[in-house]
Amino acid sequence: MKKKIALLSTMLIAMVVLAGCNLPAATMSAGDSQTQVALFAQATLTKFAQLMTVTPPPAEETAEVTQEQPTESLPTAEATATEVPPTATQIPPTATTAVPPTATTQPLETEGGMVRVSFEPGTTNYTVVDTIPANTTRRYALRLTEWQLIDISLDSTTSAFIAVSNEKGKEMVDFSQKWTWYRDFATEAGDWYIDVRTGAYEADINLYLQAPERLSFAADQDSMVADALVPANRAHNFVAWGDKDQTLKVSLNPSEGLVLSIWHTNGNVLISSMAGANSFEGKLPEAGNYIITVFNSTNQAVEFDLSMSIK
Repeated sequence: MKKKIALLSTMLIAMVVLAGCNLPAATMSAGDSQTQVALFAQATLTKFAQLMTVTPPPAEETAEVTQEQPTESLPTAEATATEVPPTATQIPPTATTAVPPTATTQPLETEGGMVRVSFEPGTTNYTVVDTIPANTTRRYALRLTEWQLIDISLDSTTSAFIAVSNEKGKEMVDFSQKWTWYRDFATEAGDWYIDVRTGAYEADINLYLQAPERLSFAADQDSMVADALVPANRAHNFVAWGDKDQTLKVSLNPSEGLVLSIWHTNGNVLISSMAGANSFEGKLPEAGNYIITVFNSTNQAVEFDLSMSIK
């Protein structure tokens, strides 16, 4: 019996040993483990690098995004030329307030397509109120004496410009300059032509024409009194020459309802109508011609005296 038990035990041990020889290895060697870790790390780094790579968007998508961004509108060259005239003849702010509604109720005289402008007796300015079709040039004529100062200002609802010439064909301003105003002295007597040209649209215009009354002292005198009549809600313009550092004094009689503005023909303002003054005393900052405008803020014509001295 003991022999049988010993034999069975030996056989069981042999079977276990033989089974162990046929099983695969349960663990990797140290070298195998290091190799596997290195491969896994390399694969992970490669994948991370791929994920972090920035791929630039196609050119078309970039352009589309740029177009969607809002951009600031820039003024056109034409608008700039209209809104910013040359400094040499810049109209001062008071000149704008001096523009009357209409100088007269009389109809304008038309001469072969040209409109003749005439001031009422005793007045020094006129405003032409007109409507000009698109792409049309309309001519206005005004007769001036030699060395008379002319001041022209155009206001329109759409784009429009002026050209200025005399009856001998001399051009002072042409349309290419895109001016809306002009100021100068007539070098000779005769007709001056103011042409107004519209653009692509019809324009309602106010063409302001001013020819101030010249004030001159008698021989050996430095003061004077000028009398004039200014219509209701209108303005009367004078021009006088003074030297640098001379003192100019101006007063009005009567003064009620009348307001002064004084400025150099280069645009430098001594006193604006906004000040509401009816007298002025001050040193002239430079030599030249000064325009003295008397505004009538009442609803009736006013006859007045203007006292002036330049010393």
